[in-house]
Amino acid sequence: LVAGRVACAEAVRLAREHGVGAVSVRDSNHFGAASVYTLAMAREGALGLSFTNSDALVAPYRGLRPLFGTNPLSMAVRGTGDDLFCADLATSQVSYSKVKHHRAQGIPIEPGWAVTEGGADAAPDGEVAALQPLGGQSGHKGHCLGMMVEILCALLAGMPLDHELSHLYGEPYDEPRQVSHFFLAIDLAAFQDPDAFRRSLSRLMALVREQPAVDGERVIVPGDLECASTAARRQGGIPLTDDEAAFFARLAAAV
Repeated sequence: LVAGRVACAEAVRLAREHGVGAVSVRDSNHFGAASVYTLAMAREGALGLSFTNSDALVAPYRGLRPLFGTNPLSMAVRGTGDDLFCADLATSQVSYSKVKHHRAQGIPIEPGWAVTEGGADAAPDGEVAALQPLGGQSGHKGHCLGMMVEILCALLAGMPLDHELSHLYGEPYDEPRQVSHFFLAIDLAAFQDPDAFRRSLSRLMALVREQPAVDGERVIVPGDLECASTAARRQGGIPLTDDEAAFFARLAAAV
């Protein structure tokens, strides 16, 4: 988390000087949500992109064994007013934490999320050999994106490939994991008038939101749900399971 924030700040500094700033991080660990860093860059007026590789949990398209990490990527940039474009996605069909949450709560795992060693869809309480790449029946697209992130992160930083990393959820917990990140910041002013860009972005976002939608739904842009959720959480708090609440209570008592 610290290395990521230092790196994205350096990317913004370089972008202000050169128009574009690119920073690679090596010998790191799980950096949380990729949007933490793109939002930090967007708050500084830049267009920010972030990528990280991770331990192998995802099978390649048509594969049965984990070879790639969930390898998330994010892009964020501000429009006018409160408009904020923020995309943050894993290159797997879902994150591993979502599978863990579903299994812990006894919620069914959706078809296409994960597979067993034999290639069947994983059951809620059964074996999970690997997550599936993003795209469902078009999983080759997630496969391609996952490899792109691995190249930008592990290969540029000269670090181990995804399948060579130790697992976040397994021993050893006291050794560096050699995860790599890549941050890219773009200074809008190096390309055109920033205000004109922001007006164009807001016009695009409005166009998308105004599109006709199926009954009971509405068309949104990346970041809309998260902004609405943030406002709701600030008003009503963050919902926790009993186990999560107990954990935080123990943590508070220990401080």
